[in-house]
Amino acid sequence: MGNTTSNHPQITQVFIEYPFQHKNCLIASQSSSRKILKAASKRNELPHRINRRFAPNILKSLEFKSQGNHYIKMKQYKKAIESYTQAINLYDHDSIYFSNRSVANKLLNRFQEAKQDAQQALKIDQFNSRAHFLYGTLILIEVQMFPDISDSLIKQAQLGIKELEYASEQIQLNQNQQQNKLKVLINQNLAKGKRMIYLIRQEIDKKNVQFLKQTLKDIANRQHHRLDWNQIEQNIQKKTDIILPEYFVCPITYEIMYEPILLNSGLTYDKNSIQKQFKQNGYFDPITRESIDPLGLIQNIQLQQGIQEIQSQYGWVGIENENDYKAIKFE
Repeated sequence: MGNTTSNHPQITQVFIEYPFQHKNCLIASQSSSRKILKAASKRNELPHRINRRFAPNILKSLEFKSQGNHYIKMKQYKKAIESYTQAINLYDHDSIYFSNRSVANKLLNRFQEAKQDAQQALKIDQFNSRAHFLYGTLILIEVQMFPDISDSLIKQAQLGIKELEYASEQIQLNQNQQQNKLKVLINQNLAKGKRMIYLIRQEIDKKNVQFLKQTLKDIANRQHHRLDWNQIEQNIQKKTDIILPEYFVCPITYEIMYEPILLNSGLTYDKNSIQKQFKQNGYFDPITRESIDPLGLIQNIQLQQGIQEIQSQYGWVGIENENDYKAIKFE
């Protein structure tokens, strides 16, 4: 889950010059270090401007980052945190080190530490989409942990939503295919966050209704009036039913489609799920078993517009329908 994007848009000449000027240094003498350096260069992970005397520290920090990413894949999150911390101790100007450590802390439910790392990552680089995703998600998780419900809780949740929306904007600008998974997670947490706010508002409304009922009861008793509570309950509990058309849902995942793709078989699937099917089983329609032309995939624009329209009105459509906002599980 280590971030493979970079907060540095260019590769400095420091490491290009460094091996020639210091032929006996760590970079020139260790093949493993050269491999890490080469990989980091391809991913634009070398700092834009740095004094050459810090070059060995930066290279060593990249080794610790790579080690941390390995531990993340192995689900050894404590060791991952140790590796990222060693990388940060050597070079603390790369936002990715902090956002990666934030991931590891979040996976260990160390939410406060994860939030601090995400904040630090954003101080270094405001364009780190993963850091915005983490920071927004952690704010929403924090909201769930508050014991009391109030309007200020909604305002706090809206801050988390704004961070996720900013992450979504940043990810749209990034053409890196490896960001597709992050894009899905951002969209999921955005929808869950919006549903959470809806449920909090419902809880506030219930409290207000209870207060109103007690007030009305007191007034009625004083004036010796009888109230039709059944009629009152029916009026205050009316809800707008959200009807989600079946064709908004991907036939593979049974979840609402974000990028509906029309195949030459005539069926539409979510882009991410159908690509996984193609990768695993070849270019066949998973339902009709017809052969699919990979160059003939068409974006179902009208369907996508319909989905976006209902999502703009009900942002949580397609997300599991928990009735308790604290039960929502964020990615």
